[in-house]
Amino acid sequence: MTTPALHPDILIAKLETIRCWTGIEAIRRESLSAWQTSRLDDGTLFLSGQITGNDPGRALHRFADRHTGYLTHQPQQPGDQVPALDVSVPGREACVWRTGGVWVELWHPVPTTASTQPVRPVSGAPSPRSVFGARLPFGRRRKAPTAAG
Repeated sequence: MTTPALHPDILIAKLETIRCWTGIEAIRRESLSAWQTSRLDDGTLFLSGQITGNDPGRALHRFADRHTGYLTHQPQQPGDQVPALDVSVPGREACVWRTGGVWVELWHPVPTTASTQPVRPVSGAPSPRSVFGARLPFGRRRKAPTAAG
């Protein structure tokens, strides 16, 4: 379900995110784009933005580190949460947090490398059975013969 982009809580969350993003000098080369707003099934507002640039993964991690400190010093509303890394969607990595009653997500695509061939063992590597010491040094415990009485 889509919500209007001019909802006041969405605007506050978006402006706060952009202000924090531009305040971190190390990640200014990457940019935020493709903003989307929606309402979740439980009625909570949701804001999502994509990170683009040369190294969006590094920028995402830097932002999460710095933004966590910022959020812990701001007045909190019930239900607000500090940023957490989310990899539940295949092919993308996200930082998700809740502020002012709005879930905010910044994400970037993660390239997947598909293996076309099955993994083969390295040739010439010794098998574990032929390596000295591959077995435990303890033998089976033998019962001492008892003298019949």
